[in-house]
Amino acid sequence: MSFIESIISQISANADSVLLIIIFAAVFLATLAGAVIWSEKGAVRRRLEPSGEGAQGAKADKGPPRPSVLKEPEPSVFDRLLKPFQRHVVPTDQSEHSTMQLRLIQAGYFSPSAVNRYYASRVLLGFALPLGIVGISPFISQYLQVESLLMVAAVMGVLGLYLPSIWVSHRIQARQLSAREGFPDALDLLLVCVEAGLGLNAALDRVGKEIGRAYPALGTAFEFVGMELRAGKSREMALRNLADRLGVDEVKSLVTILIQSEALGTSIAQALRVHAEDMRVRRMLRAEEKAHKLPVKLSFPLVGFILPCLVLVILTPAIIRIANVLLPTLRGAGS
Repeated sequence: MSFIESIISQISANADSVLLIIIFAAVFLATLAGAVIWSEKGAVRRRLEPSGEGAQGAKADKGPPRPSVLKEPEPSVFDRLLKPFQRHVVPTDQSEHSTMQLRLIQAGYFSPSAVNRYYASRVLLGFALPLGIVGISPFISQYLQVESLLMVAAVMGVLGLYLPSIWVSHRIQARQLSAREGFPDALDLLLVCVEAGLGLNAALDRVGKEIGRAYPALGTAFEFVGMELRAGKSREMALRNLADRLGVDEVKSLVTILIQSEALGTSIAQALRVHAEDMRVRRMLRAEEKAHKLPVKLSFPLVGFILPCLVLVILTPAIIRIANVLLPTLRGAGS
């Protein structure tokens, strides 16, 4: 109860600040809701408008509706909330937009609105975190001065701008590590499928289904290759997209080998066998490298944490014996 009473006393002591925060939050939410409602009304109005051929032509054409194969998925609530702000935060430079889209694909975000969500999330966190600090300022004002609160709010704003980028980089590294670890196994499966008589397209599709159970990132990438091939893309373009989608050097070298083997007419199975042996050797070398680095990495916690405890355990009995035997003897000799 004392904690609740202290909170109530802080609110009553800073009533003006709390009132301003509540008014600001109410105006912000009302503006956001109005923008969402207005955008939804505009979408409904566009759906109800007649086509370019005129209303009469639209009424006369009563045939079966055409299948909308390329229809975009229904936007989520988060997309509708961010839609009024996306035009102001998403860069118009096409090269920057494409680079960011490739990074998000490597991180595992394949939605068409992933780039808009990324930039909108940066702006939203850049405003939300400082506002959160301002919101709790009446409760921590007795511990921090106004200058310190402003500094913390500024730091949180900068952190909010960079948090999505840090998260995307972490996701890219995790997926690339998973793909690099599972790529030799996927290459062995691909070699087995090709030697069993499957074509390269069917082998890639089969490997994507099998390897996805242990390595989801690698399985998803191979399944995308199969879908692109079925959609009509050339094999070279689909393989290059696979290398760009993963961003792993081993996959890029495989794609180069497959493209050159197809262009020169050499045996794909022989090329896959040589490349699979090379990948297994590389994986073993990476494991040996980590094993050789382990003693050096263990030396720091050993010296910093374990060695002082060992020294303390070894020297404590001697120190106690000196304090109980030698010091009284020295005092008696001195007296």
